[in-house]
Amino acid sequence: MKTFFRYSALVVFALVFTAVGAQSTKVGYVNVARIENESALAKQSLEQLRKEFAPREQQLAEMQKQGNTLQAELEKSAATMPVSERIAKEKRITAMLQQYQQLQRSMAEDFEIRKRESFGGFLAEVNTIIKTIAEAGKYDLIVQQAVYNSAATDVTDQVMKELAKRSAAGK
Repeated sequence: MKTFFRYSALVVFALVFTAVGAQSTKVGYVNVARIENESALAKQSLEQLRKEFAPREQQLAEMQKQGNTLQAELEKSAATMPVSERIAKEKRITAMLQQYQQLQRSMAEDFEIRKRESFGGFLAEVNTIIKTIAEAGKYDLIVQQAVYNSAATDVTDQVMKELAKRSAAGK
């Protein structure tokens, strides 16, 4: 009798898992890197960041120009200038180079932090759009990273269109 119940339970489980497996799963894929590179909103955000950091870039360019000028002067007149003056110029150039590198690193770090902050809101908007598309299209799963995907599963264009609509409506 116990054996009969065990076999019956196995048959029932097999039928349930077969029925669950028979249902098709709808999967989608979103290429977030493409959205970040091609969407108007992302380009607009990146352009705003570049404008924000333009004065610091100009400061770095000016500093580099001054350093190059000092280096050229040193190379031009190193043979005829007194040793103490040459050493002083070399120290000044070295100090300027260190300051330049420090400012360059600082600006790069600040830019990356601001970019992450800026794109954080953007990616939250993209995720909201993806969720809306998933619910409307009755998707079981939408992934943002994949080793391989076919064109049939790619919903990136839908996300881009919805993002463009929202961007136009927001203006």
